[in-house]
Amino acid sequence: MFAKATSSFVKQIESSGDLIPVRSLNDSDKLQLLSLVTKRKKGWFWQKPKYHTTSFSLQDIMTGDIPIKAEVTESDFLKYEGKFGDSMEADTRAEVANLSFSLEGQDSVALESSFGNLKKQELDLHQLLKIAETRVIHLDHSLVQQTCEKRNEILCVVNEKVITSQKCSISEHLQIEEKCGGTLGLKTKILKVAANDDGTVTKDINVVLEIPPCTVIAYSVTELFIKQNGQFEICLLSDKCGGFDKILLGKNKKEFSSTISSSLTCVDGASKGQEHVVMMDVPSEASLSALKPAIDEASHQFQPFTELSEETSHQLFKLCCEFLYHEDVISLLENILEKLSSAEEPTLTGLQELESTQAQKVTDLLHILGYDGPNNDGPSKNEDAPGPELFTAAFCLFTAMDGMSEENLAVLGICCEIQILPTLLYLINNIPDGGMLPVDNPDLHLLKEEDQFYIAQRLFALSNVCLEKTESSIKVLTDKQPGMLPVRLCIILQGFATLSGIQRGV
Repeated sequence: MFAKATSSFVKQIESSGDLIPVRSLNDSDKLQLLSLVTKRKKGWFWQKPKYHTTSFSLQDIMTGDIPIKAEVTESDFLKYEGKFGDSMEADTRAEVANLSFSLEGQDSVALESSFGNLKKQELDLHQLLKIAETRVIHLDHSLVQQTCEKRNEILCVVNEKVITSQKCSISEHLQIEEKCGGTLGLKTKILKVAANDDGTVTKDINVVLEIPPCTVIAYSVTELFIKQNGQFEICLLSDKCGGFDKILLGKNKKEFSSTISSSLTCVDGASKGQEHVVMMDVPSEASLSALKPAIDEASHQFQPFTELSEETSHQLFKLCCEFLYHEDVISLLENILEKLSSAEEPTLTGLQELESTQAQKVTDLLHILGYDGPNNDGPSKNEDAPGPELFTAAFCLFTAMDGMSEENLAVLGICCEIQILPTLLYLINNIPDGGMLPVDNPDLHLLKEEDQFYIAQRLFALSNVCLEKTESSIKVLTDKQPGMLPVRLCIILQGFATLSGIQRGV
């Protein structure tokens, strides 16, 4: 819930900026100014980079004992406070993701979200630049060595953080069921964040988490480029990327073995032996036919799914559909599969935080994919699984799922329940350059029903895609600022279709 609250905060105030939401309360103490964070660069162009805290600061990896002295400025950032609610009465209209729809019900949900008065602490980068000119990094430091060995990770230094100034409480509430179009329902969880000026916290049976003052909820980093002699550069411009000198990478004796390198795109440019790399910016107000290269590559990526038996594939599909209603499970599996696809031993501590039924389902899914837990000789493999490529296929699918909002995932779950996946798959694979198909197309007959069309329209709208229907045609175009959501949606639909046995283009 903490991660959901901080992510929502960052999206509200700076959706395309430099602020990074803090994922865990345990990370807050580690995120001091000058602390080091590792950044795992994206394996696919539509994937967001991942940041992981460390227990080290820039001082710890530098040679010499002279302490780093850098000025820090603290200022009032903003007061984050808002009210969000859905009044569910007869004939009420509401707006969600630019899509207007009817709600019917007998109750209302009125929520307040507030982190209170927030403060921002910033590092004087001018002083940091001077430090970089006179100091060098200890290349034999374990953190430097291990990060260099990863090859797709770089070191960053925390240069800014946003902190709370008072106690806050976070609780999660189940939203009253919405009646969409009069027949279909959707239950979603709503987060409530409350802060009180006097430092007290109002408690009720739903409050499960309290945030103390001076908790870091967001931060910014500056990437480091480390040279072969230990000198380093502070990457201040967006086109200047951090990393390690090629000579340092060449001296690294640990060979980088990742099955991801042959996927949609690779880390640090095209990898050796890679035949093609798909890189693209999603165009605005364009047909989904523009996404065909990414969809084709995703279809190739999911080929290992086709090697599974019909029964096994159905089991995987069923589990994936159930996980659509559990965002925390998706994030956990994405992290586990990332390790497995890189032939690394994953961390399974997150399983302990899940409900027993969900933890068992995660274990079942990993068993189907070919992983039965660690042993003395490394990861324990399920010999019935087709091969390690299956980990990469699943990682591709769950990475796309992890980039979607909770509501988007829930609506996708409804699409699976009402069995309109074949229709959605036809749309993304057969839409022409103009973005229009005849409404009487027999492959789109399910969209003639208002309920089914509404759900499809809502799913696309939440993915920054506009789906419209007239008397003669169905039109599908990306929004004005689509981002990578349309690509993620197409990849998920392709993956689900492959698991469910739907043939492409039907």
